Amino acid sequence: MYDNDDLTVLEAEIELDPLDSIGTGNAEEEIPQPDPDEMLALLESPHNQQRMLAARAFCELEDARAVPYLIRLLSDACPLVRVSAAYGLGRNPSSSAVEFLIDQLSRDWNGYVRKGVVWALGTVTIAAPWNP
Repeated sequence: MYDNDDLTVLEAEIELDPLDSIGTGNAEEEIPQPDPDEMLALLESPHNQQRMLAARAFCELEDARAVPYLIRLLSDACPLVRVSAAYGLGRNPSSSAVEFLIDQLSRDWNGYVRKGVVWALGTVTIAAPWNP
């Protein structure tokens, strides 16, 4: 009923396992960092997707110039932008963000955003203590 030739198709599919393309974490395979200047410009994009991706970039990049933009994005209409901004502020700690993070925590309905804000508050207050 089955021919041995049919198995060659399965073997070919097994060899193309998508998990094989995942990196092993070697330093040689490092992904280049996004350009901070380009990401700063995208933080003011009219498109949610671009603002979100730019805010996410600042989860990897540390650049104090992003802090005022990320603070503004905490009140964005899109929850994905807000959570990305919160995590971006956590990676770019500034005592000037603490009041805005506390305010966002008290009024945001989204659990993921609230979790990101709490994490950001923890990292910001440790790295840049807040003095009201």
